Amino acid sequence: MSRRIHKAVWSHPYVDYTSGKKSVRPMVERLAGAGFELIIPCLKVHGPVHYQSRVARVAEWCREWDPLAVLAEEAKRAGVKVHAWLCVFPEGEGSALVEKRPGLSAQDPEGKRVEWACPRAAEVQDYEFSLYEELLGYDVAGVHLDYIRYGNAKSCFCRRCREGFSEAYGIDPSRLDWRDALWGDWLAFRAGPVTRFVERLRKATRARKKELSAAVFPDYPGCLVSVGQDWADWVERGLLDLVLPMNYTSSAEVARRRTQAHAAYVKGKAPLWEGLGRNSHAAYIPTKNLLAQAEAVVASGAEGICLFSHAAVRDEDLKALKKL
Repeated sequence: MSRRIHKAVWSHPYVDYTSGKKSVRPMVERLAGAGFELIIPCLKVHGPVHYQSRVARVAEWCREWDPLAVLAEEAKRAGVKVHAWLCVFPEGEGSALVEKRPGLSAQDPEGKRVEWACPRAAEVQDYEFSLYEELLGYDVAGVHLDYIRYGNAKSCFCRRCREGFSEAYGIDPSRLDWRDALWGDWLAFRAGPVTRFVERLRKATRARKKELSAAVFPDYPGCLVSVGQDWADWVERGLLDLVLPMNYTSSAEVARRRTQAHAAYVKGKAPLWEGLGRNSHAAYIPTKNLLAQAEAVVASGAEGICLFSHAAVRDEDLKALKKL
């Protein structure tokens, strides 16, 4: 291939817990040597965070040092960008937010709490945004959105969501399904607070001259229906600097077809880097298959690839991908 292929990696975890600081530089140098230009380290899954936060509970393993600061320094030295990654709305065990305010948890139609926070709650929006404000203070190129959605099609049906929709449309949304005339209104109502969070963070990143990227579902517009994620709209309105559909599959043909659809939605309005699952949602993919997928998505309109995840990437993978 004659044109440059961008390469990134999601890293979770992004350090070796046992060796701590000593593991960061070798990781960065390993990736930089293979031509990777972006590392996306996971800093929150569903509760404690993996950096020195003043807002959230800090994971025990990194209370004595700040792994994000070390990673940012090592990546800058190696000429590699960092986008700091949070799983936005999952909040469960160890969460400083929902342990204090359990009423902020998302609920299913039967009223059962799930390990997510309700995106519609102002307190949830403010809490998650405050974490990103902290990340924007680090010497990183940008921040990264993941789990910027609902958990599944059965949330959120908490009191605030049900009453808000009922007041506007005169019906409890738990009584709706796809055959109802108000189904489209419910989908828009549900997606609204997710998109508002992206809009708010976009303003903050622009003010700080930082980049904003997002990991998104590969099945648009199905994900708008299932999890309230309207990512094609975000791209259309210039809210993202980089979009990374999680194109996880063991089939190069499936990866190719999905990329064609993604490119049609993106329309060149944001760089499109396809996420390839090294060991996610599929069997452990042989190097030759991973390379075939990378070549297929790039030939179909992607400008780059992002691997999930660093811990599963082998030296032979890096050697093969270096040729791209």
